[in-house]
Amino acid sequence: MLILVATLAGIIPMVIYAWFLYLIDRHEREPLLLVVLVFLWGFVPAALLSLISQLVFSVPFLFIDGSGALAQTVGAVVLAPITEEIFKGVAVALIFLFVRSEFDSVLDGIVYGAMVGFGFAAVENILYFSTTDVDLGTLVLLRAVLFGLNHAFYTSLIGIGFGVAKFARTPLVRWGAPAAGLLGAMLVHAFHNGTLVLTGAVPVLFLLTIVGDYLGILIVFVTILVVLRKERTWIVTQLEEEIAAEVLSQQQYQIIASPTQRMLSRTAALFNGGPRRWIVTGRYYAALVDLAYKKHAHARVGGDPQQIAALRERAAAFGAELA
Repeated sequence: MLILVATLAGIIPMVIYAWFLYLIDRHEREPLLLVVLVFLWGFVPAALLSLISQLVFSVPFLFIDGSGALAQTVGAVVLAPITEEIFKGVAVALIFLFVRSEFDSVLDGIVYGAMVGFGFAAVENILYFSTTDVDLGTLVLLRAVLFGLNHAFYTSLIGIGFGVAKFARTPLVRWGAPAAGLLGAMLVHAFHNGTLVLTGAVPVLFLLTIVGDYLGILIVFVTILVVLRKERTWIVTQLEEEIAAEVLSQQQYQIIASPTQRMLSRTAALFNGGPRRWIVTGRYYAALVDLAYKKHAHARVGGDPQQIAALRERAAAFGAELA
């Protein structure tokens, strides 16, 4: 029974957090399958590889201090932040390198990084909840609620680094931004674990832990809002000239700039033309937004003109079907 309760308490909060984050990206949500795979990377490979690495690297500290206290402290403050952020960050790096067409902005990086973190936190919480000597309700409140966003916050910094690299014009930024994101993730993770380790001796540090965590989470949230505004500007700017090319009408141009208007337009399409028109309308808007993003990227750092032409043709085809 404990295993079942621990599993549900570990997974359900993280899935809820992940779903809310997924919905925040109102302009161009990432493919759901890719998001699920990233979550599962955090849940299985990243967690397993981190655990193995920490066990291996903690051995020398067991020889130094047979009581295990040194190994436990070093493991929490040094080994865990380094190994966990590296293995979680691998998923973000793989998407950036091999599924680049689905990595369009800093927000995409935040989403992918956070999803890995939610997956990792889910399995870590299951392990804690199923083996704890502490009151389970208290532990769930601490790990799934109070600190429930932490792993997502840490790895979102790696995602931000790759998002900055996406539009970098110099090798220094292209390589340095992901490295800075990884280092930042390790440092804030180490800060959290370190202050918690010291809380036993200095209880007031628990408040510092909370303040530090939520300040970082707030900064990431503000970053999301800023990026959403920028992405809206990309859409408005890049699609304006597509009116003359008859890829979209002036009316559709007014709709595409607003996620709310797009939703209302799709709802009207469903009631007026049935499921098929609802689907095509959604694909039309998705193609237009993707076209805007790719044009913005091309203007910033170059790219494949044929990809833009193909997206333009795809959007025009959907538009013609709706006409």
